Amino acid sequence: MATAPVSYTPAQRRVALLYGLISHSLFLASVGVMFVSLYQGLHFSLLHLHGWAAALDDVLLVLQFGLGHSLLLSDKGRRWMARLAPLGLGRELSTTIFAGLASLQLLVTFLFWSSSEVLWAAPEGWLKGTLSVLYGLSWVLLAKSMSDAGLDVQIGSIGWRSVWRGQAPVYRPFTRTGLFRYSRQPIYSAFTLILWTAPVWTPDHLIIALAWTGYCVGAPLWKEKRYLRFYGQAYARYQARVPYWFPGRQRHRMSSPSQPPSQAYDAEVILIGGGPIGMALGCLLGARGVRVRVLERRTALPTHSQAIGITPPTLAILAELGLDQAFIQHGLPIRDCHVHGQSGPTGIASFREIPGPYPFVLSLPQQISMALLAEKLATYPSVTLQRGVEVVGLDQTDHEVSVTVKEEAGGLTTLRAAYAVGCDGHRSRVRDLLRLRTTRHDYGHHFIMGDFVDRTSLGEEAHLYFTAQGAVESFPLPGGLRRWIVQTRQPEAAPPAGFISEIVRLRSGQVIAPEDQLNQSSFSPWRLDCEQLYDGRFILCGDAAHVMSPIGGQGMNTGFADAEFAALMLHAILRHDQPAATWLAEYDRCRRQASNTAAKRAAMGMGLGTWRGHALSWVRDALLRHLILQGPLARIVGPWFAMMTIPFNRASKSAFVARQLAAVAAAQKSQPETRLAFQKEPVC
Repeated sequence: MATAPVSYTPAQRRVALLYGLISHSLFLASVGVMFVSLYQGLHFSLLHLHGWAAALDDVLLVLQFGLGHSLLLSDKGRRWMARLAPLGLGRELSTTIFAGLASLQLLVTFLFWSSSEVLWAAPEGWLKGTLSVLYGLSWVLLAKSMSDAGLDVQIGSIGWRSVWRGQAPVYRPFTRTGLFRYSRQPIYSAFTLILWTAPVWTPDHLIIALAWTGYCVGAPLWKEKRYLRFYGQAYARYQARVPYWFPGRQRHRMSSPSQPPSQAYDAEVILIGGGPIGMALGCLLGARGVRVRVLERRTALPTHSQAIGITPPTLAILAELGLDQAFIQHGLPIRDCHVHGQSGPTGIASFREIPGPYPFVLSLPQQISMALLAEKLATYPSVTLQRGVEVVGLDQTDHEVSVTVKEEAGGLTTLRAAYAVGCDGHRSRVRDLLRLRTTRHDYGHHFIMGDFVDRTSLGEEAHLYFTAQGAVESFPLPGGLRRWIVQTRQPEAAPPAGFISEIVRLRSGQVIAPEDQLNQSSFSPWRLDCEQLYDGRFILCGDAAHVMSPIGGQGMNTGFADAEFAALMLHAILRHDQPAATWLAEYDRCRRQASNTAAKRAAMGMGLGTWRGHALSWVRDALLRHLILQGPLARIVGPWFAMMTIPFNRASKSAFVARQLAAVAAAQKSQPETRLAFQKEPVC
């Protein structure tokens, strides 16, 4: 979800900062006091009552934490907390206020606890050391659980930081990764461990351990009711898979029947999104005889160029479909990228020495790529492409998925399949319906790009101009065209005519006529990472799973690699009865590692090129000239930008995938009758 800009006054920003400082100070103080007090058996206190007064004080302190904590999390409590912030900041600072009040509750409990002064056990030597280690590890476990859940929410920083940055707070869905894979309530479990591993035992320690353990076991039930009301089936599926409180393995596994799915299914696999990644995955599955239904909201192919860079690993994937030469025939190979700095040329990033049959990066407008993929898709009898439909609902069981679509006429249809893959881009409806948690980062850079009739003498090579005023990038396109991308200081939704031409002239010296411009679009790069790339039988692929800066052309090619892995995985599960859970876990691991590397490289390249000012420009020129392009790193720059060194740029680079494919090949070789039967499988 995008972070919406909000106009906060200086007074509101100062108030938010003050609330943040108070909340975090209380949090640190409460953690320190609780750590010391529990470790010493609750003898650390500012209040020393006796008799019934002490008992009443301690009972009230125990109750105020549990009851107060639950009240603050209720609807009434949230409305009450909203009134505790001035200047209309109640909603924005709600998490900050809650974290501060919860910390205050803990602080009050341990500072004003009236100790009985009775000591039951105070171990020494190795036993004390062992318990101390366990106590410390319990705190580490609590910190890890809070981090997995979202530390910004847990300590309340999301509220005041959003106001300070001029953004509306964005709250992410519940987490399903980290310790939350094994328990739905690891924070409460870790808190309980802290209570029971503190080494010094007194009646006070036992009372607070028993009382708060009961709260930690029972209170999350109300929390889960809220989650079910808000997240619906997404949280219900999570509940069905993961134990409530005691860590354990997932309770329900997806079945992988040895026989192909029933013909009552509308398809074995439903692909949601018919862009380049969805169609590539459809082709890869169709080539293996898998029955596929591709659902696409648009009624026709796009008419504008969009992404243009096709890297060697992607061409190798396309070669499996016999499409590599068709792409090359329609495209334009770029073999060198010339880089110009403030002080003149700084070097060349060359792709000529890349090993293999594709020593170049192919420039091919996306609408041509999609047309070639669509043409290939139509040759597979097991694949159906359905246009003009919008996905409005998702559901799944242990055995199948159902996808509800709305057709152009307004009617609703529910389709059933064994698996479904979301290939529906950076605004993924699948990802939103599954309520998968994402992390977004806006880079704060802005660009405008346009395609022009090329009348320059730059030929078939790319040129980058990194100046003190901003960057200009230029890439040749087939058909005598050239793309120009210029960096701007702020978003330019509707720049005046000739804007790109003037910026290019001022920064690069190249003259491009405004009347030669064919199109124009602006963009502000951002990054989005999905916490998990699958939920049960739903899988994410391409920009639905990860978004990265388009500068450098890493995103679409990462999506093609996703599609190759997903095709191998689904074929292995559906046709060879291989374990779905293991395959999905490996897909999630490999593709998140690959996309993370690609996104970091894209951000690094964009970051270096967007440095402004003369001082930074001279530093950049020196780095490019003496280290990156003409220095010790020169040999790796070409393969680096061509994505040859991205981990798992081919699925077979996963040791797990290589073993599984080898096992399938060995089984087919040893049982020729099985292979013959597979070849004769009906595909529609």
